[in-house]
Amino acid sequence: MNKLLLKILVGVIALSLAICAAFFSIVGLSKLFAGASVAVIIMASTLESSKLVIASFLHKHWATAAGVLKFYLILSMLIIMSITSIGIYGFLSAAYQQTKSKYDLTKTTVDSLTAKQLYYESAIKMNSTQLDAKNKQLTNYLSLQNLQEQRASQLVAQNKASRSADRSSANSESSINRLNGEIEILNQKIVAYSDSVSKIKVVITQSSIQSDIGSELGSLTYISKMLDVSMDKIVNVLIILFIIVFDPLAICMVLVFNFLSISEPLNIKTEPEVVLNEDIVQEQIIPVTDVEPVVELAPVEEKIEVDPTLEKRYPEPPRKNKAAGQYTGGVKV
Repeated sequence: MNKLLLKILVGVIALSLAICAAFFSIVGLSKLFAGASVAVIIMASTLESSKLVIASFLHKHWATAAGVLKFYLILSMLIIMSITSIGIYGFLSAAYQQTKSKYDLTKTTVDSLTAKQLYYESAIKMNSTQLDAKNKQLTNYLSLQNLQEQRASQLVAQNKASRSADRSSANSESSINRLNGEIEILNQKIVAYSDSVSKIKVVITQSSIQSDIGSELGSLTYISKMLDVSMDKIVNVLIILFIIVFDPLAICMVLVFNFLSISEPLNIKTEPEVVLNEDIVQEQIIPVTDVEPVVELAPVEEKIEVDPTLEKRYPEPPRKNKAAGQYTGGVKV
């Protein structure tokens, strides 16, 4: 990867992490101190900005800064990071509580409907048991009535008194009528309870479909059931992991960006500026003494002798006389 591209990428990620951590912290602190939310937002924003400046300053001037100043700045940065972590915890826990309250409300409604459903189902089961017992009694009374009628018929055929048989048959008839009424009431109850159970099942299904809370917390519900741990504990562990990674990683990315900026300075060729120190220049001047005076010599004219034979051998070229319009020079004829 190109070094410049890596530097830009690190800078963007560092800025994004710092802004996200600051946003979560500021919103969380404003919720914790809802009575003065505006003041808390201004204070938290200033602290978050100063944290980044402190990290950059310590990275660039660690060798030259005083020890007491470094100790105080490091302590301040750690305290600000703790405040940021508290704000992030408040923000995430508040978001979870909103979702959890809706989930608990939906779950309470479903649980109450489920309890009603179980009650109606148990009532149906109990009434069904009573109905079976009544039906057995009715069958026994019908059998007894048949036997009594047969006995009464035999006594009449033998010209004997059948008052006792008629009385027993009448008692059996009244018992049969009473059992038929009770069986009818039990059947009506069973039908009503069955209708109630069906309606409750429909309401539970509609509540589960219309509510999106189950889908939002579905993974947490599954994990809590699998580990046999409450959802609150799982969410607390997740929030603590966010806190451990979020703000410290933002500070580390800021330090990495500063490191890349210092280790790769801009290659600008500049000519060194020469500064002359007047004191040093004067010390380097060597005084000159015992110098002989310079004597000026007159120019000497050198006379060149020309061989006369050369004039005959090499005559002068003819020149034009502008005044007379004639040519002079040349070889004499």
